[in-house]
Amino acid sequence: MRLFVAVDPPLEIKEKIKRLEADLKKCDLAAKWVKAENIHLTLKFLGEVGAEKIPSIKQAMEKVAGQFKAFEVKMDGFGFFPSERNPRVFFVKTNQEEILKDVYRKLEAALKALGFAPEDKFKSHLTLARLKGRKNLNQLKEGLKKISLSESFSVKAITLFKSTLTAEGPVYSEIFKAALTA
Repeated sequence: MRLFVAVDPPLEIKEKIKRLEADLKKCDLAAKWVKAENIHLTLKFLGEVGAEKIPSIKQAMEKVAGQFKAFEVKMDGFGFFPSERNPRVFFVKTNQEEILKDVYRKLEAALKALGFAPEDKFKSHLTLARLKGRKNLNQLKEGLKKISLSESFSVKAITLFKSTLTAEGPVYSEIFKAALTA
């Protein structure tokens, strides 16, 4: 099964993003928009994993989560990967980069011990769309100047998700949640 570990924002944040996406879609970008219910902040993509590894992954997640207390994350503007000049992914920036990066590093170390290859890049964000070209990109950028994001949400846990790929897009199912308990 295809797995990843993420921060799952609360429903009210996903609803805010859904309304925001509805406005932004009017720009008619060449893009595949992420369904609001699938919005998350990825900490670690695990890829294809056998069911026998899930107990060890849960244990690693609990160990990491136990080192952190709940904290607030604020949505903080917009960005593009890999760059604004060559955009492939459009996302909402978040603050608390250092705390999230610390969670990521500890999770990487715990999962490396289980045989998962480490990644060397982390940028906290909530993906809104995958861009397939530059159509109406300047219109989007102009529209973004008029949008102020100030909503925040509590990060109280990290979640292990299963991703099932379908013709309509991925479907995410929660497998396990490790509470931040420090």
